[in-house]
Amino acid sequence: MEKFIDPCCEECFNSKEQKCDQFVECCLEGPLCHESESCRTAREAIVIKYSHSSAFREG
Repeated sequence: MEKFIDPCCEECFNSKEQKCDQFVECCLEGPLCHESESCRTAREAIVIKYSHSSAFREG
């Protein structure tokens, strides 16, 4: 996983054919569809890498 939109692993089902209703939330806080500390850590690293604003995750 190198980009924000990349699946975290083979358990991620989001694709052009099958859209995930929680895609953005999953990318920011996930994974939401399965438990995996390694996927969660990888997602967090990508969020940190690409968030250029301190307000990026505030809501």
